[in-house]
Amino acid sequence: MVVIRLACGLFYFPHSISKIVGFSGSVVFFTKAGFHPPEFFVALSVVMELTCAVGLTLGLFPKYLGIVSAGLMAVAAYATAMVHGLGWFWAQHGIEYLVFWGVASLAVALHAWNANPGFFGLFAWPLRRAKPATA
Repeated sequence: MVVIRLACGLFYFPHSISKIVGFSGSVVFFTKAGFHPPEFFVALSVVMELTCAVGLTLGLFPKYLGIVSAGLMAVAAYATAMVHGLGWFWAQHGIEYLVFWGVASLAVALHAWNANPGFFGLFAWPLRRAKPATA
């Protein structure tokens, strides 16, 4: 699970850097996707993506950032579908990569939540394994 968490975090660095380097192109994409004002949403996505990048890579707050990451990928899949149409294959502007990344992020969050449910432990009960009976 550590490898999955690292991959989810490290993949955000080039993802967010491409938005920074190609800011004007990102603004055009966000405009076509229906996000207004697009500059604000590009900046917001960069901040959230870099937060996920650092946090997931370093293992900081994985149960929360995994959920944030899954949400970011859901919004990215929505935006991709709005701009390019609903396709599956990533190489043809589809959402398969985003769905995989979102599901992997959700798995990281659920694993971390099960390991340390904290205050919201009631929500982790389906993930808990039964402890073996001792004689």
